Amino acid sequence: MSMIRFLAVAVLTGLGCKVSAQTGGSTSDRVEILNADRWEFSKEVATGAQRLTGHVRFRQDNAIMSCDSAWLYADQRVSAYGNVDLRQGDTLRITGNQLMFSGKDHAARIEGDVVLTDPGMELRTKALTYNVRERKAEYTTGARITDKREGNVLTSTRGTYHAGSHLFTFSGNVRLENTDRTVVADTLQYATTTGTAMFLGPTHIAQGATIMYCERGSYNTRTGFGRFTQAGRITSGAQVLTGDSLHYDRNSGIGTGWGHVAVTDSLNHAVVRGNYGVHRQAGGDAMITGRAELVMLMGKDSLFLHADTLFARGDSAERKHITARRNVRFFKEDLQGVCDTMTYSGADSLIALRGKPFIWSKGSQLSGDTVFIQLRNGQAEKLTVNGAALMIEQVDSTRFNQVAGTTLTGLFSDDEIRKLIAEGNSRTIYFAREKRDGTEQVTGVNRTDCSRITVDLDSGKVTNVSFITQPDGVMYPLDKVPDDALRFEGFLWYSAARPVNLDDIFRTTPEPVFTSVPKD
Repeated sequence: MSMIRFLAVAVLTGLGCKVSAQTGGSTSDRVEILNADRWEFSKEVATGAQRLTGHVRFRQDNAIMSCDSAWLYADQRVSAYGNVDLRQGDTLRITGNQLMFSGKDHAARIEGDVVLTDPGMELRTKALTYNVRERKAEYTTGARITDKREGNVLTSTRGTYHAGSHLFTFSGNVRLENTDRTVVADTLQYATTTGTAMFLGPTHIAQGATIMYCERGSYNTRTGFGRFTQAGRITSGAQVLTGDSLHYDRNSGIGTGWGHVAVTDSLNHAVVRGNYGVHRQAGGDAMITGRAELVMLMGKDSLFLHADTLFARGDSAERKHITARRNVRFFKEDLQGVCDTMTYSGADSLIALRGKPFIWSKGSQLSGDTVFIQLRNGQAEKLTVNGAALMIEQVDSTRFNQVAGTTLTGLFSDDEIRKLIAEGNSRTIYFAREKRDGTEQVTGVNRTDCSRITVDLDSGKVTNVSFITQPDGVMYPLDKVPDDALRFEGFLWYSAARPVNLDDIFRTTPEPVFTSVPKD
């Protein structure tokens, strides 16, 4: 080496250097050398590689990289080793054991105990690539990210970090953990500035006794507010809230749903569904409206009930209490009914109907001020009608058997009323029938008052009437029957209101028009 060349190298290596590699690539692709304690040219390496050692620093764009030693190639590639440190802007820092940098691609490959830090965040992985122009880091061999602000720890197989927007995109075995929640996802985006996780695939969130699931949505780990826009599901104990769109507030424990909302209670074998719903985790309270429907298992069959609004709440034993309000209509194969308000108490398995209640069982109609249906093991066991109680059975288009009393008690067997007991000012209107010339004909009307009457039924048809105490009755021939012997006060054959199938519960019940008994 000539004396002039030796002195030039000695000055540059002793005082540090601030020059650019001079061969190949555009100005924007070049790597600028900022410092090195020693700078050597190697004849053994092709294309005139330069060997830099001791406090090596170089730059491209606004990214500064430092290391213990490096090779700088004529095509603007750099191989750096030992205490590798890449910094960009005032916040981003990446450290590792070695770095391969391409000036043409503006990209670095960093390996060996890699740590990426940005304000409040730390990422650890075996290897990652970082593009200094796009400010984007990527890894494919697994990483652990700690959000120091929110106390969240995230792990995944693959991930991308956009330093400009402080946004992560994770995929493959994604897991977000905190002291009070765990998120397991297929694909997830996470913003370190807000602590918000955005779900782009099947996602499970466990938070105490509450389990959430969705396939699209977001959850703010800072505020505890979640939005689930696809396949949303919130499970709390035996209750599950689903809907087209769900919101969940961790602080209040309230879940809100829109579109095909349903609250399923596996413990009480019931489903409440509609177009809009609210569920409160504390107490298991729920409210459903908009084509609201209750489906409740009763024996081998299910009862389907509609009302303008349905309310449900639980007790300490997680037994359900349900209230249905306005335009209540329900259908079961062997039992139908309408009323203004219905309540169900899981504590004593009692259904109560109030506000113009009407019940149909096979061919019988019952009405009164209030109706109670007692369940046992999910099946109707006893029915009680209180106040102006009336049972009607249609004989033909104009004639109706009737039993009236202060109270009517119906006893069920095989899901239908088999016996009816009338008490308190009990009365009957019963059409006698005889077979004549091979056909059954109505021959007269039996009008009887008695303190207690029992009626046997089969498929809703009266088969026997027994007068227990002091009956007072009159049998009228058909042509001698007075008008007031054909109808009791408040008579209404309300078949127009009777739900005839599952869809029929959603129509509006026509207003009842009661018949007055003619006065003398």
